[in-house]
Order: sequence, then structure tokens, then C-alpha cells
Amino acid sequence: MVETGTGQRALAAATGVAHTTIGRILAGTVLCDIGTLAKLEHALGRPLWPQSPAGT
Repeated sequence: MVETGTGQRALAAATGVAHTTIGRILAGTVLCDIGTLAKLEHALGRPLWPQSPAGT
């Protein structure tokens, strides 16, 4: 978020994910489900989950 200059509330508006949830994810107090992860990746325009080669 720092690289893109996106704040939690702007990211929440772009994804439909509550800003409080985004704050909890960033603080590490909750785990992100796959749907939320996909929304965040799409809004930020970058992968947030490590990519691994096929078969590993």
C-alpha cells in the first residue's frame, strides 16, 4: 500500500472489504480468505501471495 499510496479506506472502497478488516489483516490479527485476497490483489494490481512453480 505504501508503494501505491493507497490508504486503508481507499482500498476498502475499491474492494468492498471493510477498512476495519483490512486493518486487522495488516496487523496480523486475522487471516485473509482467498476471496478477500483476490479482491486486494486486483485493487492493488500486484500479487500478495507468493507464486510457486507448477508441481512444487
